[in-house]
Amino acid sequence: MTAISEAVLFILSELKRNNGSMNDKELFENVNRDLKYVGMEISFKEFNKLLLVLETRGYIRVEGSKKNLRVVRLLDTRMKRVEASGG
Repeated sequence: MTAISEAVLFILSELKRNNGSMNDKELFENVNRDLKYVGMEISFKEFNKLLLVLETRGYIRVEGSKKNLRVVRLLDTRMKRVEASGG
């Protein structure tokens, strides 16, 4: 599996572990920490691209809460379909 596909899985699982909501910087740090365990790493720029893709596909919502701080929220409806399909 590539670092990008691993990162997507880690982003979604990290959000789920944290009650569906985290700030973007904390999420990035946790995802990169998990990726390092499997010998991979992504840049903050790549992470932001993944957030955009996940938001466009309806998995998450990214909201600005304060200057330079964004909150990433997991959208339940899409995740239930992923879990039901075994993905």
